Amino acid sequence: MRIARIASPQGPRLALIDPATSTWRRLALAGDGRWPGSDRLDEAAGSAAQAEPVDESKLLAPVLPQTLVGVGLNYRAHAAEQGRALPEEPRIFLKNTRSIAAPFGTLPLHPGSRQLDYEAELGIVIGRDIFDPTMADAQAAIAGWVIVQDFTLRDLVRSETLPLAKGGPAMAPLGPWVTRVAELSVTEARELTVRCWINGELRQEASTADMHFGPVELVHYIARYLPLGAGDVIATGSPGGSGVGLSPPQWLRPGDVVETEITGLGLLRQHVVATRHPDA
Repeated sequence: MRIARIASPQGPRLALIDPATSTWRRLALAGDGRWPGSDRLDEAAGSAAQAEPVDESKLLAPVLPQTLVGVGLNYRAHAAEQGRALPEEPRIFLKNTRSIAAPFGTLPLHPGSRQLDYEAELGIVIGRDIFDPTMADAQAAIAGWVIVQDFTLRDLVRSETLPLAKGGPAMAPLGPWVTRVAELSVTEARELTVRCWINGELRQEASTADMHFGPVELVHYIARYLPLGAGDVIATGSPGGSGVGLSPPQWLRPGDVVETEITGLGLLRQHVVATRHPDA
């Protein structure tokens, strides 16, 4: 069961997605952005509306996390291309939740930066309140998976400005829906292919098997210190091939199209657009 959050005249609603037929069935559940829980979803699924064609323009971010956690240098190839050692513990940062955006849309290029970069990532959706968990608790708290595109202004990647580098408008598109852990297990999540294309050119392609810390390890480590709740998201890091790792580096420009795909989870698409500074 894949759960989308869609725009409607009555406000955001949840829907069941069937990727095989590119259809959705609306549920009698409002889409407030929190994860509703398996019991409510299973109950609502029994009375879902008739199938309709998927309308990409109405797809919203499937969850609106109160906490959006990023993980740095979590792919061996990504660390290698930057000439950096793998960390002994997960490298954690928080992304601005106001950066969350729909799976299909535009990405404004900040006028103060010339180094907009892309990072395709597997996202973990948390399904329950959790703090200081056991490993078993950490695994049980995983409700499902989303795709995350972690855009970054590389010229601001310093410890004192990292929140600015990763926190601009639309710099954290999520989606296109949540694939529940019942359909894709934690073990299977370590066997997915992550891909990212820029204007049709394949830039990133790697298996989640290249992750240094796996999903359960990340939830366990992060929730030892941060209380997490239903609908929160952990972006598990990006493989090699982002713009900073190319020689020479290649940054996004207005007119570029970024497509991010993970096996079985769907696709995100953003169009980079120019912005004009209000003081210009």
